[in-house]
Order: sequence, then C-alpha cells, then structure tokens
Amino acid sequence: MPIDISTVMNSLFPAGTLLLALLLIFAAILHVNNLNRVHKLMAVLQHKKEVSKAIFYKEMTVSQGSNFTALALAAWIMLFVAVAYLYLLVPTILPFSYMDIAELASSTMGFAIFGILVACLAGVIYLFLDKLPQDHRDLRLMELYSFYSISKNMKKMISITVIALCISVLLSAYIGTIFPAHSQPAELLSLVLLVVSAGVLVMPIYKEAWEARR
Repeated sequence: MPIDISTVMNSLFPAGTLLLALLLIFAAILHVNNLNRVHKLMAVLQHKKEVSKAIFYKEMTVSQGSNFTALALAAWIMLFVAVAYLYLLVPTILPFSYMDIAELASSTMGFAIFGILVACLAGVIYLFLDKLPQDHRDLRLMELYSFYSISKNMKKMISITVIALCISVLLSAYIGTIFPAHSQPAELLSLVLLVVSAGVLVMPIYKEAWEARR
C-alpha cells in the first residue's frame, strides 16, 4: 500500500506540537523532582529530619553569570513569542487566531504589535514568578539554571536558541503574510526550530535527572 505523503505531512504538525508540550511538561515535573531529591539528600547528609527550603535554596544556588542569565531570559521570552506566532498568528490547531481581530490584522504594524504584546506578557509572568516567596524559588523561571551545573558549551547552546527562535518567529510571520495561502514547509521548519530550542533550554533538567538515575 503506497504511503500518502500529504497525509504524513499533515500529521507531522500535531505530532510535533504534542512533542513540544510533553517536552515542557515533563521538564517541569523533573525539575521539581530533581530539587526534592536533593533536598531530601541534604537532610540525610546533615542528619536532620528536614532542612528548611529557604536554607536549601540558598545552599543549592549556583551563580551562572549575569550575561548568561540575561541571554537565558531572552531565550525563554523568545520561546513564548515563537509559540504565540506559530499557533496564534494564523489558524492552526486552535479555534482562534490573530487573524480574527480585524483591526489588528489589517494594521501595517499588526505583527509587530502582536509580538511586543506577547513579549510584554511573558515579561510580566516572569516578573510575577520572580516575586514568589523564598520557599518557592524552584518556580522562579529566572532562577531555573541556578540550580544546575551548566558547562560552557551548554551555555553557548542555550544562548544560540535566541537566534533559532528568531528564525522561527520570522517563518511564522511569513506564514501570516501569505495567509490564507499555506506553506507547510515553513510551518514545519518553524515548529522544528521551536521544538529543538525548547529541548536545549530544558536540557540541563533532563541531564540532571538522567545522571541521578545512573
């Protein structure tokens, strides 16, 4: 039975979307699990029933440098923007999109305004998380990498995701400019860059979890 190429291509986008979602969800679960494991281990090593989380986070934190922290934050904001551009700019698997807002969609600066609004929203979310109490520092996205040992090569890879995500945004913007026409290659390439970038951003979490099992 011959393989229907168009059917395969059409199934790649939902599959990639599922992969992206699972990648981020499992990363969040593993991150919490990683810290809980080390927290319990610290209590055992200090012969205590429990170590306060405030003390644990203080001892656990590793400074990664202000330049890397800024680039990592930019990468996460760009990830947020890239996701919005790919899934909200034009109708995809969601029932609503940017194109439904006639005044914005018809504006020459519409795409830029949309991107700026999404970036600002991401910034507000990150700032809100950063204000969480000391006992919940594990939920502060801006401190995510301070709980892990990250090599120089890994830092370079995380920094480079900013470029990859910018390309993903440009591809999604191109898809928006030709709408209602459709470019499946551009859509899939944008998704691939998004998935790969997300994978690199959460790689320290998976690496730590993997090494703990060995």
